[in-house]
Amino acid sequence: MLRKKSSKLKLTNFLKVADSTGSEIKDELFILNGKITVDKEPKKANDVLEIDCKNCILAPGFIDPQVNGFNKCNFWDVTPDYKEIDKLRLDLAYCGVTAFCPTLITAPVEKIVKSIDHINSYIEQSEGDAGAAILGIHIEGVFITKFGVHEGKYVQNNLTPEAIKPFLKDNVILFTLAPELDLTGEAIKLLKQNNILVSVGHSNATYKEGKAAIEKYDLNTVTHMFNALRGINGFSHRDKGFSGLEILKEKIDNEKKINPDEDGIMLALLKDKNLLCMIIADGIHVNLEVVRFLKEVKGKANFSLASDIVSSDFYNESKSRGILGGGQITLNKCVQNLIKCNILNIEDSLISASKPIISRLNTGKYQRLGEISVSSRANIVIWNTKKNNVKGTIIGQNAFLNY
Repeated sequence: MLRKKSSKLKLTNFLKVADSTGSEIKDELFILNGKITVDKEPKKANDVLEIDCKNCILAPGFIDPQVNGFNKCNFWDVTPDYKEIDKLRLDLAYCGVTAFCPTLITAPVEKIVKSIDHINSYIEQSEGDAGAAILGIHIEGVFITKFGVHEGKYVQNNLTPEAIKPFLKDNVILFTLAPELDLTGEAIKLLKQNNILVSVGHSNATYKEGKAAIEKYDLNTVTHMFNALRGINGFSHRDKGFSGLEILKEKIDNEKKINPDEDGIMLALLKDKNLLCMIIADGIHVNLEVVRFLKEVKGKANFSLASDIVSSDFYNESKSRGILGGGQITLNKCVQNLIKCNILNIEDSLISASKPIISRLNTGKYQRLGEISVSSRANIVIWNTKKNNVKGTIIGQNAFLNY
């Protein structure tokens, strides 16, 4: 693996750009001072860094909205070492990720607030292009009704504006919660007023409760679909044999088959065509046939990838207790799974790792992520179609090359 930095880059010989906004880019792509340009002047310069992209497709850099940690880095620690965060950002860049959300799960409020402050301190002093950028912070939990790996003793069921206020801090852009806990809608309203995307997750709501909350509070996003969501009898999202998909399809197609007080919120999320569903396509959290089913139900625009990766120490400790506590598979491998299983074609598989979720998030200074367009900052993954993996990633003036 090799990191190179240059104010003048040229990508050549690529098969195509997997993004309609890049239609004016043909057989060469030029980057000057970190921005994509149609000016071919860099071609004449002696110090241009040229990257041969034979057999490759260029796609918008991957966006991972759920990174709890990786290798030795754990964002749940109050003060993860800055060097560990630097290393995590570098590791993600080589996997095609150009931006991500450090994710904090259910814990004492004071601990979460300290972690937010620490991440914000890191953002202020860090080099922006030294790896995948921190897009914003994702708070997953606290106000939940289905716990999974989350510690129940720190869960709160009083979802009010007052309870939410400690988390309204700089760079918090995503909040996963169980919407049925908000009895008035005022807490969700406050989050939205602060440009925080509210995502449904860790909910034990019934179909009736879930449907009412989704419609009343105009929710449009779901965190790790199928995981930690109340489902229906006879269906398993993880079972590699019989998963009960026909039972689920029957209820989606026929309202009369639904028991609103027994069936879960999962069904309401599937039936709402406007809801974006993030999913962990590692083949462990969710059976890949169920991933295929979700894509068929939601279509390309509302189907999006997330990794839910955690530090190796936390993953192994959870595994020793018989619990699936996050993942160890990065976003590029989730994309690989979509391609290998023909769930989506190559281009759409690549796009599913960026454009759908970025269309929902308030990205602040990181505008125009999820696209490759002239005058935009370079955030590009170079995907080798022969090896079905990332050949390199361009972030601003930096090239992270896997050779």
